[in-house]
Amino acid sequence: MKVASVVFLVFFVVSVTALGAFAQPCAQDAKKLCADVKEGQGRIAQCLEDHWAQLSPVCKKHRTEMKEAIKEAQQTCKDDIPKVCAGIPPGEGRVFECLMANKSHLSPKCKMKVREVERKSKK
Repeated sequence: MKVASVVFLVFFVVSVTALGAFAQPCAQDAKKLCADVKEGQGRIAQCLEDHWAQLSPVCKKHRTEMKEAIKEAQQTCKDDIPKVCAGIPPGEGRVFECLMANKSHLSPKCKMKVREVERKSKK
C-alpha cells in the first residue's frame, strides 16, 4: 500500500510539473498564486494544491481529471515499474520520467496509459 501511495504521488507531481499540466488550464492560476515559487521538484504543483480554494474552476477541473488519469496509469503500470525502473528512487517525478524515457520497453497497456496522461496534461 505504501508503494502504491508513493507511485501515485510521483505520477501526480510529474503530471503537473514535468509534463506541464498547469501550463494550459492552470497557467494563470500558477502565475497569480505561485509567482514567487521556484519551478522544479513539484513546487508549483504543491503551491497549486496549497491554494486549491483560490484556483479557477477550469484549473480545478483539469487537476481533478489529471489525478484520475494518473490513478489509472498507476494501476495499469504497477507491473512495469519494478521491471523497467528498478533502482529508480521514488520522488520528484523520477519514476514517471523513467517510464516516459523507456516507453519502448513498457507493456502495451502501460505505454498507452503513459501516452494518455501526456496528452491530457497538454490540453
